[in-house]
Amino acid sequence: MEMLARVTIRGAKLFRGNLDGKDIDSGKIFVDVELKGENSWGICTQELKCEGSQLVESVRHNPFPFTAEIGMQEMSNGKVSTKVVTMIKPLQRVAEEKAPKAG
Repeated sequence: MEMLARVTIRGAKLFRGNLDGKDIDSGKIFVDVELKGENSWGICTQELKCEGSQLVESVRHNPFPFTAEIGMQEMSNGKVSTKVVTMIKPLQRVAEEKAPKAG
């Protein structure tokens, strides 16, 4: 299943290299997620896997955080479902809110 989402991307990381004889090409983005529940409030970040490091490399030049439209593909082996980001389209930079000074 493919889906589109509008998210705030707070950070990203990538890895290209060889570990224990295996070539690895991976990327991840970290997006805002709203906390819900009786004893939680605000936002936290959630890690989303990307289909490769090239996708993360393509948005590296953007000032973080920024809003983006992302494409995701959800796959399952019948027991476990995973989501993989397949597209990132930057939209605009997010202005950071300053916390009020204690006084």
